[in-house]
Amino acid sequence: MKQILGDNQFFGINHYDLNKGNDKKKLFISNDSIIEFINESLNIGMDGFMMNSNSRGYEIVDFMKIDVSKEVHFSIPYPHKFASLVNENGLLFLLKYLISKSSTKSVLYYFPKFIFKKDVKYLLHLIVDLEIPQNLPSGSYIYLQNIVTDLLIGLKRYDLIYEFCETIIGKGFKPGIITLNPLSIDKILSDYSSNILQDLVVCFNINKTGFNVFPNLNDVHQYTLTKTAYKKMGMSILSSGSVLNVDDSLDYIKELQLDYVVYGTSSINNLIYNFNYLKK
Repeated sequence: MKQILGDNQFFGINHYDLNKGNDKKKLFISNDSIIEFINESLNIGMDGFMMNSNSRGYEIVDFMKIDVSKEVHFSIPYPHKFASLVNENGLLFLLKYLISKSSTKSVLYYFPKFIFKKDVKYLLHLIVDLEIPQNLPSGSYIYLQNIVTDLLIGLKRYDLIYEFCETIIGKGFKPGIITLNPLSIDKILSDYSSNILQDLVVCFNINKTGFNVFPNLNDVHQYTLTKTAYKKMGMSILSSGSVLNVDDSLDYIKELQLDYVVYGTSSINNLIYNFNYLKK
């Protein structure tokens, strides 16, 4: 089971305690402080790190010197960025922004298709072009953010999930899906026969307390024990820091059949402890 450093602590995100999240964010006031923490975690032995495509996350991945022996897991798109562009300047501005930031090849091929067929899947290629940092090593994982994944599940636009994965592979990366509905994703993927599954990672909440585990802990627990054509990654494994007994929580995670776990912390000492405990 590979261990990946999460990024919530860098950006003040804590799904259990908002105040705690804001306090941790103050420890990482500069990009350099985040890069230093990431490098220290990799030196300890973490297999890689995950980063969100918000403005700071994009800058960090684009400018840091990345150890090629480590994995980078990068999640896109950052919905608030696009929502702000539309709210402040309108939908037409968003289209102009996508065109100006995308490769000429993508614009010439996909934008006319979007105009004539009125299908958002053709914009997906432009968004991917826009969101991928230039310095991201080939072979890195690029995830579809859960807010987008789960929206597509609700709209039954499963084709866009497949299209995302194939687009990522076509650009020399590996696909990932973050979701709060792992059982739904599993059913969707079971109907899809493609070689994308061997490189795909599905990331979802799983922890002993059942915190933000959907639809329920028992069903997701059983899902983690099933063999799948794709890899499984557990997140929120410590219930967003709300657990009272870390050892019990980590013991629970070790019982599951996960290929990856991703967890964040603002303390190197805590990171060392968790890392070594999971390695036992």
